[in-house]
Amino acid sequence: MRAFSRIFPALVSALALTLVFSAGALAQPSPPNVGVFDLQKVFSDSQKGKDVKRSLEADFKKRQDELKKKEDEIKKLSTELRQLASSGSANNDDLRKKDENLKNKVVAYQEQLGKYNEEMRKAEEQKMKPLMDSVVKTAGDLAKERGYLLVLETQRAGVVFSMDNMDMTADIIKAIDRKK
Repeated sequence: MRAFSRIFPALVSALALTLVFSAGALAQPSPPNVGVFDLQKVFSDSQKGKDVKRSLEADFKKRQDELKKKEDEIKKLSTELRQLASSGSANNDDLRKKDENLKNKVVAYQEQLGKYNEEMRKAEEQKMKPLMDSVVKTAGDLAKERGYLLVLETQRAGVVFSMDNMDMTADIIKAIDRKK
């Protein structure tokens, strides 16, 4: 019994030390197995994203100029119609014809604007698709390389907070720009 009374405190001390050291090891954060990235930042900061944006802006500018010409023509016709109506020198047939002409121009403008918006939406979709495909593939490749089980796009997934070591955005931008 005496031997036990001498060994017991040593066992308790050893057990306590083991718990203290293992608790310290457990407190170490394990690497995340979830990655996040900001798609808008990839689009705005990558060279490929900037190229797509410039291309879309060039298309947009050309079409905006066409629409501006139509707007100016409508404004001019509207001003002429008001002046003619206020002068009292025009007959009703002239006023009706000019008014009808103005309405036709406005309808044509609205149709062209609708067509323009649809064309721009399609152009944006078409030009962004290869970049989007590249982002998805690159994020998947990086996730496999890092052993991530899940990758979230911060805006669409509604990620409010993530640790810095989970953010893959800069790495995705670098990888996409290298693929030129």
